[in-house]
Amino acid sequence: MKGFKQFFSEATKAKWFSDFQGETVEVAHYDLMTKSKFAELFPNVKGVSYDSFQKIVGKHPVTGQIIPITRKIDFKCNPSLHKCDARCRNAKGKNCECSCRGKNHGAGFN
Repeated sequence: MKGFKQFFSEATKAKWFSDFQGETVEVAHYDLMTKSKFAELFPNVKGVSYDSFQKIVGKHPVTGQIIPITRKIDFKCNPSLHKCDARCRNAKGKNCECSCRGKNHGAGFN
């Protein structure tokens, strides 16, 4: 199994987001939390799993509060950076190359 640091270092072309409490936040600092503790702190939040026992959480960049990671978005090497539209916001896949740089990808609004 990959180590935690290796898991994130291989994801250099990825961004991690939290869509929690009506706010979309890009998260830069990560940690792991057991699934039971995650469910206790964040009821009805799906979150991103690290493995079958743990979920990924992060720190809010302003408040420092622990928040759930709900989306991981991967980028192409040479993205087109086209204008973000409903196709991006309603996307089911994990790859994005539009101008929002992943912030709206799969967020499901508008």
